[in-house]
Amino acid sequence: MQKFEKIKSGDIIGVCAPSMGCSEDGYYKKRCDNAVKTFKKLGHEIMFTEHCFGNLQARSSDAKTRAEEFEKLFFDDNVKGIISMAGGEFEMEILPYINFNKLKKAKNKFFQGFSDNTCISFLLATLCDKTSVYGSNFCNFGMKKWHKSLKDNYDYLCGKKIEQVSYKKYEVESNRKEEGNELNGYNLTQKTCPKILTGEKEVNVSGRVIGGCLDILSTICGTKFDKVKEYVKKHKEEGLIWFIESCDLSVLDQQRVIWKLKNAGWFDGAKAVLIGRPLKKEVIFDVDYLTANLTELKNLNCPVVIDLDIGHTAPNWFIINGENAQFFANKKQAKIVFENL
Repeated sequence: MQKFEKIKSGDIIGVCAPSMGCSEDGYYKKRCDNAVKTFKKLGHEIMFTEHCFGNLQARSSDAKTRAEEFEKLFFDDNVKGIISMAGGEFEMEILPYINFNKLKKAKNKFFQGFSDNTCISFLLATLCDKTSVYGSNFCNFGMKKWHKSLKDNYDYLCGKKIEQVSYKKYEVESNRKEEGNELNGYNLTQKTCPKILTGEKEVNVSGRVIGGCLDILSTICGTKFDKVKEYVKKHKEEGLIWFIESCDLSVLDQQRVIWKLKNAGWFDGAKAVLIGRPLKKEVIFDVDYLTANLTELKNLNCPVVIDLDIGHTAPNWFIINGENAQFFANKKQAKIVFENL
């Protein structure tokens, strides 16, 4: 795997919108503007692509343009890293227009984003042998005072070794979209409690981390962009630690997608499966989210841990897709440490 280089003060960070863009006014624009101010204080120039502020039918622009704007930043030697403006719904449309062979040969730089940005982050690892960051989109850096999760994320990009430990509380309901609250931090009200679904008293594993949002992984599975079985075979010796989380999927959808990925051979030989807090937990037909996420994973002969600080319920760990890590969990907390840059 080709690691991305660390960044330093003075480096240019590019921002593109491979899925949705940021509206020209309102909540997201205020967050975006403040994120720019914060990064400038840290010594960075922010370079926006042309359509970062476009948003029509959940797209910043047409698929070909979105792909071209991502590649423009990736192949620009003056740009040291890329953060996606936002998540969204239709990033998969850009994949036929991306030259993955050219990306594989290019010098690596960090690409960061989450949710729909699984499309790029996951494929940079599995198709191009490059590490990338499954972490906050650009507007999230617009809060007035960065939460520790954001500071740790930035510090890692600067080359510091970071031990991420379960945060004490997580957010269920945000008040940031109320007028005057746009730059607020997280509204942390619920106690964080990771659960080891497979019954071990503690989990302590190391391996190469790979994964993303289940909604998107399901979309990729079985397409011409799916080279996961080859990736699994390539990293058989060190073993893979999978991380998954979900956005729009109901508990039944979560179980169906996990079944699909398992039967496609994605989890063969997995050393552990790490599951973020699902956004949707409502019980359907007496199936709860814990049962839904365990049913198809319990016979993999590896630990399965859920309710981790990954995904759509803040605060979130940054995850380095394609990088080696050490993961630990018990009944009280979980932690993950990625290899330094």
